[in-house]
Amino acid sequence: MKKAISLVIPTLNEEKNIRPLVLALDQALSRAHIPYELIFIDDHSHDQTMKVVSRLSRRYPIRFFTKKGMMGKAFSLLEGFKRAKFPIVGMIDADLQYPPSVLPKMVAKLTQVDIVVADRKKKQHSLLRQFLSFGFEHFFGRILHGLNCDVQSGLKVFKKEILKKVVLTPSAWTFDLEFLVKARRAGYRIDTVAIPFRKRTQGKSKVSFIKATIEIGTNALKLKLTNETVPQPKKRQTKQAAVLTRNREFEYKKKLDQNASAYVLLTPKQKMRIVLVLTVFAIVAYFSWHLSLFLLISLLSYLYFIDLIFNLVLIYRSFAKKPEIVISGQDLKHLKVLPKYTILCPLYNEAKVLPQFIESMEALSYPKRKLQILLVLESDDRETIDYVRAKHLPAHFQTVVVPDSLPKTKPKACNYALSRAKGEFIVIYDAEDKPDHQQLKKAVRAFQKTDVHTVCVQAKLNFYNSQQNLLTRLFAAEYAVWFEMILTGLQSLNAPIPLGGTSNHFRTKTLRDLGGWDAFNVTEDADLGIRLSKYGFKTAILESETLEEANSEIVNWFGQRSRWIKGYMQTYLVHSRSDRQRSSWNPLKRMMFELVIGGKVLSMLVNPIMWLMTIGYFAFRASVGGFIESLFIPATFYIAVFSLVIGNFLYLYYYMIGIAKRNEWSLAIFTLLTPIYWLFMSVAAVRALYELLVRPHHWHKTKHGLHIVGDRPKRFAFGLSTRKIAFAGR
Repeated sequence: MKKAISLVIPTLNEEKNIRPLVLALDQALSRAHIPYELIFIDDHSHDQTMKVVSRLSRRYPIRFFTKKGMMGKAFSLLEGFKRAKFPIVGMIDADLQYPPSVLPKMVAKLTQVDIVVADRKKKQHSLLRQFLSFGFEHFFGRILHGLNCDVQSGLKVFKKEILKKVVLTPSAWTFDLEFLVKARRAGYRIDTVAIPFRKRTQGKSKVSFIKATIEIGTNALKLKLTNETVPQPKKRQTKQAAVLTRNREFEYKKKLDQNASAYVLLTPKQKMRIVLVLTVFAIVAYFSWHLSLFLLISLLSYLYFIDLIFNLVLIYRSFAKKPEIVISGQDLKHLKVLPKYTILCPLYNEAKVLPQFIESMEALSYPKRKLQILLVLESDDRETIDYVRAKHLPAHFQTVVVPDSLPKTKPKACNYALSRAKGEFIVIYDAEDKPDHQQLKKAVRAFQKTDVHTVCVQAKLNFYNSQQNLLTRLFAAEYAVWFEMILTGLQSLNAPIPLGGTSNHFRTKTLRDLGGWDAFNVTEDADLGIRLSKYGFKTAILESETLEEANSEIVNWFGQRSRWIKGYMQTYLVHSRSDRQRSSWNPLKRMMFELVIGGKVLSMLVNPIMWLMTIGYFAFRASVGGFIESLFIPATFYIAVFSLVIGNFLYLYYYMIGIAKRNEWSLAIFTLLTPIYWLFMSVAAVRALYELLVRPHHWHKTKHGLHIVGDRPKRFAFGLSTRKIAFAGR
């Protein structure tokens, strides 16, 4: 990039600051050999500002204009940007509070990022202004919009091209936040440079801080509720389309409509409903806050009770119907001709566990000439790419390198590889997976035994390191309930089934027709399972097990779990939208979707509140007992007590049953600690909600291989070989 900058300087009665500012700018930029121009946009000053600028323009590269538009700094900046002629554009206040000497460093950073913000670290101004500045930066900037920079800083430099990609409609003082938010939405990268912020010595500030704060805060909320604008797709000669929304290509399947994708967080109708519900609640709370709490607690109590009964039905059905497909050795003899089978293994920084995966694939009882194993690699993962190339793997292993693009997610990579799949059936395995060696044959036979509407077969998941620590034991108990009882119960009701992230077997043609995976949903498996059901297809549970690695580190677990919950939130929002043209759901299936996806998320968010109320009632009954009792009518109170006592007992009992079905009795005693595990899930749910608002498509990469020491699995990792893999020369 050519290092030449157009610096826009809005002015209003700054005659005493102009000359020292220009001298400082010239010194800083000339010493760094950076060509520049200074563009002064004057907002009808009453002093000698324009005369001073005019005199200086005879010696320095200055252009100056009297503003034509509305009053306000934002409109001065926009007029100045339109007049900029260099590829780098900057803005700096004329009050000498920002040091021009930092500009060369900021310009240099534009080789790596797109916007550089001067981050004010030592602010020499009033306590009121410091308080308002701190509150705005942290609440509106960081919490609401996830911007880790000094949003309102008056010194910024950026690439001029950004102004052509984003549409800005600020009010007098709201340029900065709108610019940064929309630029980041378009994928431009933001960095900072720390600066001291000096006290103004000449002239008066033009900012009315209270008024500006209200204006900026209102605009911040408006921006949060505004849909991201989707630019027109770029024409390409491939099966996938690209959207130039973030200065890099977002890949998505043409057949997956954007409103059916998590790319759009909330549609206008969904926003209206949320605003309506919050408005009604606020009105009720304004006139009677006690009544509002009473209604809220009553609603939650009944929802808990309905969810409790629904789970009881699922557990009963899993026993009474035994709906999973069991393929015996005799069944496998009916397989005369085996179809081509594609295995997708998306990998990112997985060189440590790749030898284990290769060994597991080689152990599959399936003709190698009928296998296509696609190792799906990211272009910036040089370590894994180099490892694969050095191994000289057999011909049925193929490498697919995904071009660097956003979003950097597993489903985006799977979609890229899907176009290269040659198998009649396709399955996803993660790098750490060890499937049942007969699983592919069992899946083929399962498809043969079901009707054409069954387009997915989900194998059960378990862990080979369940005994590693307390966390892995609780994780294993949770999986036992989910795969042995909940999913099988859902299958027996032909209910929507949120798929697990691995060991999902599909009819390849139908998967393509459905548009593949949603690249913007961070639990693409759950979303795809719901979409299958919504469009009239079915998922069957297969009695075949894939062993994988249970997360054994608490920080790693929180990252993984918050991503899963965020994905459930995305899935709920996507499939809550009207899609009557394609949806085959009747009211019962819609209700089951609400309970399986929405109810699961809601319970994790609300559980701590209900637990605190219960603890508070018994621990501080003398002071708060009467108030808590006033929130329940008798019928609601009995339902709440039933859910608390019987419900929690049943949930613990379900864990015991799941463990018993898997014959993992050593885990039984640890189920008594599951309330602590539920609390962890609630903390992860709060984090997921925050991330849904500030970075909905961010993918927390789960670290794998924590069960491996050196190149060998630890002793507690059952079912894994410790022999090394070598294919060189084959």
